[in-house]
Amino acid sequence: MSRSLPVPFPVRSSRLLVSLLVAPLLSAAVPPAEPERLASVVVTGTRQIGRSATESLAPIDVVPAAVIRSSASSELTDALTQAVPSFNVQRLTIGEGLAFVRPARLRGLSPDQTLVLVNGRRRHRSAFISPSGYQAADLGQIPSFLLQRVEVLRDGASAQYGSDAIAGVINLVLKDSLGFEGYGQVAQYFGGDGLNRQAGLHYGFPVGRGGVVSFGYEATNAERTSRSVQRADALAYVRAHPERARLVPDPVQRWGQPDRRAQRLAVNARNDVAPGVTAYGHLLLGFSDGLDDFNWRNPDTNAAFRRSAFQNAPSSLQPTYSLLESFPGGFTPYFGTRDLDWSAVAGVRGTVGGEWRWDVAAGVGRNRLDYFLRNTINASFGALSPREFDAGGLRQREQNLNVDVVYQPRAWELAAPTTLAVGAEVRREEFRIRPGDRFSWDVGPLADLPVGANGFPGWSPSQVVDAARSSHAAYADLELKPVRGLSLAAAARVERFADFGSTLDGKLAARVEPVAGVAVRGTVSTGFHAPTPGLSNYTRTSQGLLPGTSTLFTSGQIGVTNPVAQFLGAKPLTPEKSRQGSAGLVWSLAGLTVTADVYRIDVRDRLNISQGFTLTAAQRAQLVATGVTDAANLNLVNFLTNAFDTRTEGLDVTVSRGWRIDPTLRLTATAAFNRNQTTAVRFDPRIISRDGRLNLERRIPGRGGNLVVALEHARWSGQFRVRHFGPWIDAQSNSTIVQEFGAQTLLDLSVTLKLPRRASVVLGAENVLDRYPDKALFNAANGLLYSRNSPYDADGGRWYVRLNQGF
Repeated sequence: MSRSLPVPFPVRSSRLLVSLLVAPLLSAAVPPAEPERLASVVVTGTRQIGRSATESLAPIDVVPAAVIRSSASSELTDALTQAVPSFNVQRLTIGEGLAFVRPARLRGLSPDQTLVLVNGRRRHRSAFISPSGYQAADLGQIPSFLLQRVEVLRDGASAQYGSDAIAGVINLVLKDSLGFEGYGQVAQYFGGDGLNRQAGLHYGFPVGRGGVVSFGYEATNAERTSRSVQRADALAYVRAHPERARLVPDPVQRWGQPDRRAQRLAVNARNDVAPGVTAYGHLLLGFSDGLDDFNWRNPDTNAAFRRSAFQNAPSSLQPTYSLLESFPGGFTPYFGTRDLDWSAVAGVRGTVGGEWRWDVAAGVGRNRLDYFLRNTINASFGALSPREFDAGGLRQREQNLNVDVVYQPRAWELAAPTTLAVGAEVRREEFRIRPGDRFSWDVGPLADLPVGANGFPGWSPSQVVDAARSSHAAYADLELKPVRGLSLAAAARVERFADFGSTLDGKLAARVEPVAGVAVRGTVSTGFHAPTPGLSNYTRTSQGLLPGTSTLFTSGQIGVTNPVAQFLGAKPLTPEKSRQGSAGLVWSLAGLTVTADVYRIDVRDRLNISQGFTLTAAQRAQLVATGVTDAANLNLVNFLTNAFDTRTEGLDVTVSRGWRIDPTLRLTATAAFNRNQTTAVRFDPRIISRDGRLNLERRIPGRGGNLVVALEHARWSGQFRVRHFGPWIDAQSNSTIVQEFGAQTLLDLSVTLKLPRRASVVLGAENVLDRYPDKALFNAANGLLYSRNSPYDADGGRWYVRLNQGF
């Protein structure tokens, strides 16, 4: 992979944030006692202290650090997919930004309908805007080695947390342990490619009055994979031009994982700065870059290789120019990203009189996503075109301020303490588009040839966006236990957004435990997802000449705030709104824990791209007459719209059991199962096509599960994991093909050898039977072997070796 230039971190801002985090911690160091930790105690979805996952009124998965580290992948999303069956992630190779900012879904819903928290505080979104209309937090930016655990609340929580918490909440809890630990890992696919090298360090030390400062660093380098055969048209090209055979790579384009590199840093700190007062904060900083293939350009058929009519003009400066001289074997553009991401939270919390708890925190997060292309051209510039382009970039910035107060009056105590919480939140969100270099988007002298960087035209100055929105909210939350065996909770939240007004959401929950260890629980709630400034204003257009004419046209996606979109009937985007309910059973007796929860989620006014609108000459003239001069060259446009309603119904089951075989050997078995079905109950067929509806309803497997059996010995441990994925389909809007893929079961094995001095070696393999999805029909002519929409890794089995060291 070609190395990209380093991008400097925002040093000045980082110094300020580190100062905010560490300044309250500079008292004389006093080594504290290590606090007792119970992995099952959760903080997500409740204001109570000390509640376990099985005592929760809503279903919660707790994924400990050991489970996260058991994945050979360097990405957190892959580890969560292996641990939580209702969580799915795809890698859409040759999918522009989707190959790097991967779509992750909880309960089959949109990626931005799951709220992501870090240490209980809202995580900012990626700047990436999906072509299908979502903007979500990027879990791939989180250093998985630096996590203590992940809590996955599988229930609506907008009444508690605000926008996005429709499918649930993922809370990433950072390490705050003392001491040093590090690791190094090497992994590779059985096919001999995809070499993945990882290393990480963590160090935590005591400060002040029982405080801890925890530093961590992780670096990864993943080489690309290729599960491809030669394209049919490339074979035909070689047969037609045998003298150029050695100039045509085999394969000409690679379907697989892209090249990726990443470096990530985390700081997590807390300290008691006064009696009953604790200062805390965290900082996350990361940089990643990557490179992926685009489709091969065939010299015999691709328009970039045509001779321009403008070359025949007497005044032509390039009468003899021919792209074939530069690329006699055709060319494959390379699409790359540089992703700089950082966030910080600083806060103070305390207690008053034993009945009051308060917490004030401020946070900021930024994501900078830049696109570049290599090995391509802007054909309209002919010989003047460079081969590398800066295509521009996207920017996202979010700021949050929270004030929370919790009251636990002794006089109200019933069977357990009653908790009344109130709070307020102020947020600001900004989105920008940065233009690319001139050659990436402009029209050159050979204007009848393809315009812009071939494969991904850059953003032009006319497409620049600078949009922002503020909001403020207030909430109230009550949890009580009026009698033994009965827990009740209620929450309400009102939030006002500067662009579309107010929302009011509520939640009721109950848990009844008729006998110790057996309980039933249920929730009903409303929720919402607020369309972001990025979604409302995103613009992605390209230019060219109308066939057979010298008339310049512009086509692509425009924001709903654009006057042209409003002229065509676009309405301001409104929140996606949900109603949902769940009911479940919890059994925890004699070492056996079973949970089973059924749920239904109705979502109204979901976002999708509209149909394409072709502007007539009369419409363009009318728009220009009203002052919308950008409409003069517009031809075909679309925009986001609130397009359809869905219903999601499902079942989650978890079972776990542990046995002590002898004093040095313990056996643990855990199983999880998810069944999920999403149905479009209202849609406009002009906006949601048959294929779009099929993909919405069946692209994610309708069932999934895993079984993990682990043996833990004083000197070694072993793990056996089975992952099952149900059938799924792939329907392509530009093809008549609708392909159904069969169910698949994958087997993973690992053995850990525990060495002296807190060292260990892990030997493992994922997908040890080297299984693949069914071969794909769509894009097979382009060399694709396995669908890029596969819900699991389509590169076959891989082995890994990991060395852990602690002090």
